[in-house]
Amino acid sequence: LLAMVLGVSMAVVQTDYRKMLGFLAVGELGFIAIGFGIGTKLSMTAGLFQAFNDIVITSLLFIGFGIVYYLTGTSDTRKLGGLISLNPKVSIMILLGGLALAGVPPFNGFQSKLMLVQSALNAGFPEIAIIIVLVSIVVFMTFVKAFHSIYLKPKPKDLGFVHKEVPSLAIVSIAILLIICLVIGLDPNLITYSFGQYLGGLI
Repeated sequence: LLAMVLGVSMAVVQTDYRKMLGFLAVGELGFIAIGFGIGTKLSMTAGLFQAFNDIVITSLLFIGFGIVYYLTGTSDTRKLGGLISLNPKVSIMILLGGLALAGVPPFNGFQSKLMLVQSALNAGFPEIAIIIVLVSIVVFMTFVKAFHSIYLKPKPKDLGFVHKEVPSLAIVSIAILLIICLVIGLDPNLITYSFGQYLGGLI
């Protein structure tokens, strides 16, 4: 719980999006730890599911925000703005990746966090379920704030571009990862069934 709350709390105050993503990634480890800490088959399955989702979603976001650095040479959100005009499709994919991280349906992050909430309630820990929901809301707000600063607010007059074109390989990578997020979000059994079978043999 401490890693989750501390990581997200530190992410809120960052103006460097690379540090923000790093702290959010630390916070996501807390969700995984909760699943294993509760210790039931459902919670541990949810923990493994959350770990898998974090790998996919965090990879998507690091590639996405890596594009921002590639284009501008800066990671300071105070110096950025208006980037949605360069490539709206990539911007929207990054936004959807952030929603997946925050646990917004119909993406995979929602399914794993829902399983964690259910496992906490089933094990008699409603306070943990509430913390999971509250932290997810803060993650959502933090990402939306960063997205607005980078893509939606007016472009600063002194913002220059190191490159004008987004690498096609980066776009394809983001698209593939986003499709994985959506497919698993719509059918979480593709992942959870295998994890459940594995844990069933251990417990």
